[in-house]
Amino acid sequence: MKSKAILVDSPSSHRHPSRRQPLCPDCPAVRNDGLSGLVSLERGCSLQWVALAARQPLPTRWPGTYALALVRRGIVVRQRIDGNGQATAIDVVGPGGAFVVEEGHPESTTGGYAATEAMVCLCPEPVAADGLANDGETARDLWKLAKRSLERVERIADARSRATAKGRVAALLGAVADTLGGRPTEVVPAGIQQRDLAALIAVRHESVCRVLRTFVDRGWVRREPEGIRLLDRKGLASAGNR
Repeated sequence: MKSKAILVDSPSSHRHPSRRQPLCPDCPAVRNDGLSGLVSLERGCSLQWVALAARQPLPTRWPGTYALALVRRGIVVRQRIDGNGQATAIDVVGPGGAFVVEEGHPESTTGGYAATEAMVCLCPEPVAADGLANDGETARDLWKLAKRSLERVERIADARSRATAKGRVAALLGAVADTLGGRPTEVVPAGIQQRDLAALIAVRHESVCRVLRTFVDRGWVRREPEGIRLLDRKGLASAGNR
């Protein structure tokens, strides 16, 4: 299935890596500490942006071209794909969140899809390489973003390792609320469908539905138009022991 993502034909989409453009009005990097080396009001923006349709695969040309992706709008699910084409969901990233664009390994490749309509800002590899070599501020930015990305993936992996479906769903809700974007929240956005949650923790969609109904009945979570609101973290933490 071919990707239909379009790199927007604007000065920011094909400029020389050293040239920066004015910031977009809704830039999440301005609100996200640790990005001033790449994006700032004073220095402008060194990223390029791509629009993705809902459920659209991530473009296969990203690895080797870009070093880092920052989600500006929407939600992206990342996957690891083995040699047989089996895809495993490993990460979910929302506005203000970032991830390293990996080239994969001989045994597997990286991919994913946009869970909702999304806009993703990409750091070209030359920009990242130049920043790592010559700009301490950019090097610190990339290090901080890589650490946040690793923390998010580790939290999701921890949720996947729980012994029961209740424990997995409870741990995943907390992980997503805490690490999805640039700041922790108490809401898992509605854009993350239950089938996405199920894929991230390797359980059946029906099991996630049943568990969520139980959590609602116990008053631990509440369904809202914005998504699933976490009401009782202690209750959720105890789910794995029930």
